Amino acid sequence: MGARDRRQLVALAACSLVTLAGCSYDYPEPGYPPPGGTDSLNKPTSAPDASAASPPVYVHPLVLEREVKNYGELDRLLKAVPGPAILFEEGPLDGPVRGFGALEKVQAAGQYTITAACVGATGAKVSVGQEHPGAPFQPLELALDCAGTTSKVVELEQGYVFAHLVLPGPGDTPWTGAVGGVRVTGPVPASDEGGR
Repeated sequence: MGARDRRQLVALAACSLVTLAGCSYDYPEPGYPPPGGTDSLNKPTSAPDASAASPPVYVHPLVLEREVKNYGELDRLLKAVPGPAILFEEGPLDGPVRGFGALEKVQAAGQYTITAACVGATGAKVSVGQEHPGAPFQPLELALDCAGTTSKVVELEQGYVFAHLVLPGPGDTPWTGAVGGVRVTGPVPASDEGGR
């Protein structure tokens, strides 16, 4: 299941939850008449709490069109880096369903190239790293300015590598269609390591 399929599934689930949130009903005990007669049967006991309900997910056709265009540009930027990808993930930077996260297995220790980019925003941050027993946890955080790609060659050990979008502030940011992504390629041949 791709990143876009997962986002669509999450958006569908969020829409379903919005319609179910905020209702409570008073069901009388068997054998006892409800207080105030039968008028209160199966009626909400209170109005839905607007602060507890999730905001509705709006799909604006122009923003969706801009997001599709931004994904095309992001793909072009990230796939320009040569070499086989062991991790490739993209996602929206804002809007109702934002962010991404991925975890992939590194088969062999060595030098790998981490490339990240964003399109349609002024900046973003991507965190990439590995956890090893007994070693301090220090993920690499790449600050992106969305004017192109940011790349860094790092040493990865055999095991799992993760990458996720570092989300700024609360989740109620307006949806603009901005997207970001990360691609980990490698291992880097020994002759390429000195040039980075």
